[in-house]
Amino acid sequence: MRQQLVQLLYKVSTSSALDDGYIELAEQLIVNAIIDGLNNTRASIWLFNKDNTECHCQLLFDRANNNVNQSLILSRENYPAYFSALDTQRVIIANNAHTDPATFEFSEHYLTPLGINSMLDAPIRFKGEMIGIFCCEHTGSFRQWEDDECTFLSGLADLYGRALSAQESRIVKQQLEVANHRLEERVIERTNTLQKTLEELTGTQGKLIEAEKMAALGNLVAGVAHEVNTPIGIAVTANSSATDNLKQLTQQLNDNTLSKSNLQKFVAHINECLIIASSNLDRAAALICNFKQTAVDQYSLDISTVKLNDYLANTIHSLTPLTRSHKVTTTIECDKALTLITVSGALSQIIMNLVSNSCVHGFKDREDNHINIAVHLDTQQHTYTLRYSDNGHGMSKDVLQSVFEPFFTTTRGNGGSGLGMAIVYNLATQALQGDVKIHSQPEQGITVTFTFPLSLS
Repeated sequence: MRQQLVQLLYKVSTSSALDDGYIELAEQLIVNAIIDGLNNTRASIWLFNKDNTECHCQLLFDRANNNVNQSLILSRENYPAYFSALDTQRVIIANNAHTDPATFEFSEHYLTPLGINSMLDAPIRFKGEMIGIFCCEHTGSFRQWEDDECTFLSGLADLYGRALSAQESRIVKQQLEVANHRLEERVIERTNTLQKTLEELTGTQGKLIEAEKMAALGNLVAGVAHEVNTPIGIAVTANSSATDNLKQLTQQLNDNTLSKSNLQKFVAHINECLIIASSNLDRAAALICNFKQTAVDQYSLDISTVKLNDYLANTIHSLTPLTRSHKVTTTIECDKALTLITVSGALSQIIMNLVSNSCVHGFKDREDNHINIAVHLDTQQHTYTLRYSDNGHGMSKDVLQSVFEPFFTTTRGNGGSGLGMAIVYNLATQALQGDVKIHSQPEQGITVTFTFPLSLS
């Protein structure tokens, strides 16, 4: 190939216009290169339609007539020989375009009026398919096309395919950018929607927790009222008996019939009544005190300092009416000196819900029921483990998988709300900043293990 054509081909191949993705600039560059390289005045680019039945003029330069564009269409039906040659030949070399088997169909209506005598056409292929033509049309005398000129035109056709790839990449990139922008907008929109939903769920969750706490508190009030009624009733009876005996003592004293032995009997009886009344009032006072502390803690989620063993004991003691009615014994294994900075109300609520679940579900129709609460300290991790276990009916695998889900209950028709264990999980992981695991098998009881930090900030 002549050095001029090599240099021109190299110049086109290294131009940024080929790879910028704007095919119009690449087309102008290539058509000018055809005219300059082949020393010609007329060159054009033609592109096929989808089914290759027509090709239209994409760009035409005619320097002799100062024409840079021309709207022309060629159809396979009108020029079958030409289209057949394009389908089978690498390059159409028509030194005499009027008689060449591939181009003679253009002679009367196209070549002669424009003074075109020779044609050199190279098919454009992209991704293995012919998509168009580079056409070089020579006016004036007939021209003998050289091999290096054919190679040059074919090389430019290949470079045009590169420009098409760049355009395709640019379009895909733009589409991706638009898609990403739309995706970002959708993500922002979905995020805002989820945030709003989360806020609504958080609000609903707070209301449910408060409702569940108040429900548990209501049950506790009923149980404590029943439990307090017994010692107060005994104290009232003892006081009434002492009052009656005091009236008799006063009457005998007024009648001067009081003997030493009767006085001793009266004193002994009154002393016994006072002891009975005092012990039962102390019992009622202790129960009310524990209830008061539990009630305050249930309603408050403030951080406070507590001695864990005493706090657990007071919480369990406040549940005596519930555990006694289900024949439950409770043991606590905890270092009596262990002091925590924690949300005591959340811890109280967790214990109360677990004990309630054990009594309602685990100990139904059972005797010899037992609950154990064991606390172990991990000084290296600055955490403690609270393990709650009972010897009740246990849970099946399906129940165990759903036990922490809100509104999941196995006693839907018997007043179960399905919120107790969900609240246990939320209080443990959020209010107390810990984690919770549960293990159970049918008729093997349950074990719920919590891991909490020793100090909450």
